[in-house]
Amino acid sequence: MKTRETASTGFRHVFALHHEAWIPFQQDPALDTAVIRQEQVRLDLGTRMFSGTEDDQADEKPTSPEEIRARQRQANDAVRVTAILRARAERAERTVRPAAPILRQAG
Repeated sequence: MKTRETASTGFRHVFALHHEAWIPFQQDPALDTAVIRQEQVRLDLGTRMFSGTEDDQADEKPTSPEEIRARQRQANDAVRVTAILRARAERAERTVRPAAPILRQAG
C-alpha cells in the first residue's frame, strides 16, 4: 500500500491539483431560512393537531438552524430507538418451530 510519501509523481501532481481546486463548504443562507420556516410550520401544525396535549417543545421556538437540526436529529434518534425496540419485541414473541425429523427408508 502506497502512502503519499512513496506515491508516484503522477499521483502527487493530481493530489496537488485536487487540493487547489477544493472549495470549502459554504452554508447557503436560503437553506437556513427554509429550514427555520419548515420547522415553524411543523411546530404550528403540531400544536393545532395536538392542542389538548401539553408539549414543552411547542412553547419554544427554534432560534437557529443548528438548534433545529439538533431537534430533528433527536426526533430521528427517538424514532430509530422505538423501531429497534419494537423489532426486538416482535422477534422475542416469535416461536421457533423445531425442525421436522428426517425419515429415512430402510433400503
